[in-house]
Amino acid sequence: MRYDQLLAYVQEYAPSSILEVGTWNGHRAVQMLNIVPDAKYCGFDLFEDATEVTDAEEKNVKPHHTLASVRHLLSPFNAELHKGNTRETLPKLTGQFDFVWLDGGHSIETIESDWKWARICLAPGAMVLFDDYYTGPIDTEKFGCNKIVERHRHVVLPAADPVSGGGWVQMVRVWP
Repeated sequence: MRYDQLLAYVQEYAPSSILEVGTWNGHRAVQMLNIVPDAKYCGFDLFEDATEVTDAEEKNVKPHHTLASVRHLLSPFNAELHKGNTRETLPKLTGQFDFVWLDGGHSIETIESDWKWARICLAPGAMVLFDDYYTGPIDTEKFGCNKIVERHRHVVLPAADPVSGGGWVQMVRVWP
């Protein structure tokens, strides 16, 4: 499973601050914070603001979770959560992060915006990982990070998970 690679990078890098775009149900955040329990965590998601329209625009197929439920799950940690469209919420982010995990919306427009604002907050030498690198019959002109990461030094990580309808999804490490 590709997420094992994410956790291996957290273990290896031992970040003191984590920015996650696409917190979803908070379980991945808990996994990362169990590895580095003293890290500052900052997560972004639509949470209950997601709609059928945003799901269609972002090719989201997962159920939604409330900000309150995820906040409760992350209460043992130094965690800050932001609800809303990241095109509006991420530009307000301040601080620096030494580990960035971009796994929010799937449209190129959203990923491009997330990357634009996240890179402003990168600490020197920050580790950056993107999800949603697609191979197969997926329209990478509209969805995924493929077109965005090709502009940077990057490596596609080996683990791949199948995509409903065909194709594969992988993670990418990017050097900004």
